[in-house]
Amino acid sequence: MFRSKLFTVLTVVLFVLGITMLDCAVAGEKIKLHGTGVGTKWQQMEVGDEEGHVIAISESKQVYFNENTGQKFVSVSLSTFDLNLKTGQGSLKGYGVSTYANGDKSFRTQEGKPVGKGLWKGTWAFTKGTGKYEGVKGGGTWESNSLAPQISYYEVEGEMELQGQ
Repeated sequence: MFRSKLFTVLTVVLFVLGITMLDCAVAGEKIKLHGTGVGTKWQQMEVGDEEGHVIAISESKQVYFNENTGQKFVSVSLSTFDLNLKTGQGSLKGYGVSTYANGDKSFRTQEGKPVGKGLWKGTWAFTKGTGKYEGVKGGGTWESNSLAPQISYYEVEGEMELQGQ
């Protein structure tokens, strides 16, 4: 009886310690995130040089899950598009801010292009952060799959380095 209780307590302590250690990023830590997002704003202007060519600005809100730590966090992205709505050709350039449960934030740039119907791929890089993320460095790739109008599924991979870690 005592052994099973000791095993249970030891298992819980090791589990909690493991979770705590997973949240401590190390230099060059590989990160893998999955998330979903909703487009909340979209404004566009016709360029007029060819049918369907627009310049647009959008806002989207996402919820991400970090595979390494189990951490969930919210993010807001603002992006500009130079896009032909008729042909699907174009580009995206923008900025994002992720807010974590304790209020810390990380900021990033992102760019990408369409590579198929409803599929966009691109790169991102950290630009700065607050709290634990102050001095954050790193970046990686992202992929966005359209699930329905204004709803997307995201996969993000990259590396993160925190100062003092």
